[in-house]
Amino acid sequence: MSAKHSLTRALTELTRSFRSRDGHKPRSLDLFLQEGTAPETARTVVEEVIREVAPDAASTDIDLISDLPWPPDAQAALTAIADATGAREGETAVVLDLTDERQREWFITLVPHTISAEIWGPTGSGVSFSASDTGSAIGWELPAERWERVRARLRHQGIDPDTATQSATRGRP
Repeated sequence: MSAKHSLTRALTELTRSFRSRDGHKPRSLDLFLQEGTAPETARTVVEEVIREVAPDAASTDIDLISDLPWPPDAQAALTAIADATGAREGETAVVLDLTDERQREWFITLVPHTISAEIWGPTGSGVSFSASDTGSAIGWELPAERWERVRARLRHQGIDPDTATQSATRGRP
């Protein structure tokens, strides 16, 4: 058996252990983006995770502050946010509506550069997203079955999720 096949089988078995067998809510997985992930890959992972988290967003906020100069695409997002919400660079806890495709795109664009961005699902949902430290710490929590949907979309785009993400814990009951 090849190493790749062995790893795939082990991950499949691990994922099965988080699925509901008796009707109880599936356990959530705590995951994070690995340091050193290529910027293009990081953006795609963040985009797919947020795509999965956004429908459950009970609250979303982002700080329009960066420890580094904003790149051109982030500057454009900041301008669009200012035009749409009146929020200006330097403000904290700016609320964006992730059901609005434009605002979701602005959020995704700013995540790698902001000092803080958060999405929280309803209490007990096992859904959250957090980015901090100018995009160097990006993590999320999703039920295992929903993480598998993200993984499938990433693989479809030619990204091996295991090279870009890591589990922080084995999940919680």
